[in-house]
Formats: sequence, structure tokens, C-alpha cells
Amino acid sequence: MSNGRTRGIVLHLTDHGEADKIVTFFSPDLGRVTAIAKGAKRSRKRFVNKLEEFSLLQIMYRPARGDGLHFLSEAELENAYLPIRTHYDRYVAAMYAGELTLRFTREHDPDPEIFTILVWTMEELAAGRDPLAVAAFFHLRLLGAAGYEPQLDRCGICGATVANGQDYALHAGRGILACARCLSEQRSAVLPLRVQTLRVLQHAQRSDLKNLSRLRPSRDNAREALHILHRYTQHLLQHDIHSWQ
Repeated sequence: MSNGRTRGIVLHLTDHGEADKIVTFFSPDLGRVTAIAKGAKRSRKRFVNKLEEFSLLQIMYRPARGDGLHFLSEAELENAYLPIRTHYDRYVAAMYAGELTLRFTREHDPDPEIFTILVWTMEELAAGRDPLAVAAFFHLRLLGAAGYEPQLDRCGICGATVANGQDYALHAGRGILACARCLSEQRSAVLPLRVQTLRVLQHAQRSDLKNLSRLRPSRDNAREALHILHRYTQHLLQHDIHSWQ
């Protein structure tokens, strides 16, 4: 098989034997890929200081045979996003984004939108943006790309548009808003949501990434948004997100 070349963000690394590494990365044209990097722990030329979680790489690879692993032959560092690994809160946010990507994607299922959101996230974290806000915005946009975007513009039960001064909740089981009038009918799996936080999420859903970088929610709003999205995602996956803790 002929060799290929792609860009990829490293999501996970594990040691394999004495000298090799297993690398999971996300690529715009390959999707999520797991590859073996032979001799990665000893190589000073092909992989030194390159195979690090959250690094953006130019990757040279040989496709897998059958159901085996891709063979990662060489990597060129495009961006190490070093500040992420030197600031604990940024690193935790990147771990959360990486785990969500692993949960919501499949092997060899390309999605350029998810790759673009991942790159945006690492750039924002490396630049010192509030990790709570970055994590919340990534989470929201990933849900949209994966087909699970919550409906946030109106009550999903009566159809009334969102109005200031009203109480709302997200119905975790259906991914819709419930207004105060309809909340009494929705006793289970409802997550209260302040209007200010709801407005932030609405803007984040419809903004392009350049304008999303300019959105500056309060830490309370960012924290509430992240909490709501986390609870909604737990319901979707029926599984804990380990990096949440």
C-alpha cells in the first residue's frame, strides 16, 4: 500500500512494548485513527518531542492491512500548544475535549468540522482563554457536529420563544428546552438553566469560530453551561466522562 500524509491532533498515547507507542489521533480526512509508531521511544529523529497529547502534527503513515493498526512512519510538528501542558487548568480542559472527541467519533469516519473545532479549542487554550468557556463552547459545537445539538431557541413543548425573565430547563432526555409553564409536566431529567447562560449558548451555537473567540461569558455562566452540557451528554452516552472529575 502507498504511504499517506495527513494532519492530525493527538488525542491519546500508550506505550507498547519496550520501544513502540500506540497513537490515537483525529484527522480531517481520516477521522479517528489508531496507529503504531515503531521505535517511537528511541527515535531521536522521527518522533522526538512530537508525539505528545494535543499536539498538531503533519503525519506520514502507511494504511492498515485489514483490521490492523495504521503504521505511523514519521511526524512533523505543526504546533505543540506547549502552554496547555504547562498550565493545569488548560490541560484538564484539553483532556475533556479529547475524551469527548473519542466518545463521539468512530474509527475512520472523517469529519472536517470536528477537526476544525478541535484545532480552535487547542489554539484558544494555548492563548490563555478561560478554560471553562473553551470547554463549554467545544462541547456545544461537538454535539452539533455529531448530530445531538440541543434545541435552545424556543420551548420544545409549547413552541414559545425564549424571553428574558422566564425560567427554563433543558430536558436531558430529549435535548429540548422546557419553559416555566411546561416544566410542571416534565418532572424527570430536567436541568434548570438561567436565561443569561442560555443566551450565551445561543450565541455560541450560531457564531462562526472567529466571533466565538470574542464571546466572553462570566465564569458563573461558563460553569453552568458546562455543567448542563455534561449532564446532557451523560444521558446521551449512558456513561461517565472520566476527565470531568
